[in-house]
Amino acid sequence: MAVKRGKDGQPYEELTKIIGGSRGSSAKAKTESATQPLRRNCSNSSLGGAGRSMSENPSFETPTALLRTFDDATRIISLGKRNTASDRAQTKDPMADPPVGWLVVIRGPGKGSALSVGNGMNAIGRGENSRIRVDFGDDGVSRNNHARIAYEPVQRCFLLSHGEGSNLTYLNGKVVMDTKRIASGDEIQMGGTTFRFQSFCSEKFDWPDVDD
Repeated sequence: MAVKRGKDGQPYEELTKIIGGSRGSSAKAKTESATQPLRRNCSNSSLGGAGRSMSENPSFETPTALLRTFDDATRIISLGKRNTASDRAQTKDPMADPPVGWLVVIRGPGKGSALSVGNGMNAIGRGENSRIRVDFGDDGVSRNNHARIAYEPVQRCFLLSHGEGSNLTYLNGKVVMDTKRIASGDEIQMGGTTFRFQSFCSEKFDWPDVDD
């Protein structure tokens, strides 16, 4: 039997639907023919597929799944759209790594940006593995561990130390060769970028003070 195709070249299948009559009725049920495009999906029948593989349907990219709601309506969602960045942001616990201070860029690329400082040790660099990532286009900032800022929760103080790179770190215009204690208002320079440090936690406040 010849396969019917639509204007877009896609195969169609014949459907017969009842438009009159009922069970037990003497009247003959009237029927009419209708056509609709063959549904494309993956070969997994549990996903409502038409038995075709993804290789046979090159235009198919994202599988779908059928979800039945409480009012017995059926809704189709894309599996590829689950667990989006916005979904993860909504489910992330903000207290998993609460800020204890900030580095605010006041000169150089990224001016105006505020970067959170977390509890414990914070490595600063351009790389993805840096806890404080300074990726605004300043190659004078080392990719990994240019410098480190630590928040020490016992004494509730902040410490700045030079990292492992060859690029230098400056605190208020002076090169950092050993560990220095820092406070709000101090300026830290790395490459062509200058930060102003602002503390949030201090001797007067820390997150354990407001534990539920």
